[in-house]
Amino acid sequence: MRREQRVDVLLAASVTAGVLGQWLVTSYVVTDGLHVTSTPMALPEWAPVTWLLQTLPVFFFASGYACGEPRSAPPLRTVPAFLLAWAAGTAVLSVNGFSLATIREILGSVLQPLWFLVPYLLLTAIAPWLRRAVLGHGWKAALVPALCVAVVDFLRFTWPSSGWLGYVNAVSVWAVPFLLGLAWRQRRINGAWLLGGGGILAAALIVLGAHPIGTAGVPMPDVAPPNAVLLAFGCAQCGLAALAGDRLGHRATGFRITAVISDAAVPLYLWHQTALALISLVTLRFGPIAGLTGQPTGAAWPALRLAWLPLCATVLIGLLVPASPPRPRRRLPRARHL
Repeated sequence: MRREQRVDVLLAASVTAGVLGQWLVTSYVVTDGLHVTSTPMALPEWAPVTWLLQTLPVFFFASGYACGEPRSAPPLRTVPAFLLAWAAGTAVLSVNGFSLATIREILGSVLQPLWFLVPYLLLTAIAPWLRRAVLGHGWKAALVPALCVAVVDFLRFTWPSSGWLGYVNAVSVWAVPFLLGLAWRQRRINGAWLLGGGGILAAALIVLGAHPIGTAGVPMPDVAPPNAVLLAFGCAQCGLAALAGDRLGHRATGFRITAVISDAAVPLYLWHQTALALISLVTLRFGPIAGLTGQPTGAAWPALRLAWLPLCATVLIGLLVPASPPRPRRRLPRARHL
């Protein structure tokens, strides 16, 4: 498959923003034990900033574009290692005296990326059929899952007892940007219309009170399961991404770092919460640490957390090296001596 700079840039930007965002809003707080909380819940004035950190729609948009032609299987070799690591980690936490409630909180945070992995696997698996749907109907193919999201939200918000239907949106919401990415590859979407229409719809739903103001907190009422506001906001992001991608054009060359991050997008997002959890667990003996395991309070807390991000990134890279199976090396042909 021919590599395009704009796809690498969009994938790298969306994953980097998502990882940094989750590190900023997730906190393992040491009080009478260890508890998982979020910055928007403790510092409500920072909640609107989380809208800038919810970039998964762009990831699915770029992934859909990349699936516009036959491609190799997604890099999922790290998933078994991830699941085995946390199976062992759960046993270690239990042996070391952590309560069942605390273990559940930790697992709820570190396993959160699976919310995106399962729909990603499904959509990439059925990409050939989705490609044909977009070839026949263009961007209108995305109206089917979008309508499904609207119906599910209406049912679960009208009759709270049907709230379990919301988990249907775990696939439907992400299918929309994926299909729009396929349509973008075929030049059958208008980025400006998507940006404007999605932004207006998201703002209208928020004003009507159909959605909380934060989007990246823990717990995440808009991501687990997703809803119509995240879908509308995601469409606006897809429009902006299409406009930015069109400016970059179809160049195959670009910054090497974006290609590296793009290739490791799935493992990076899968393991990023594990990196923060490990740092918090290792430093637990030192009590509350400002910006890390201390209670998020005051305007200075986000700046203190920023100071810990280089360590989080270092630990994440360290986790990816042993967790990723080595790739077979390509053997170069030997030079013939005349």
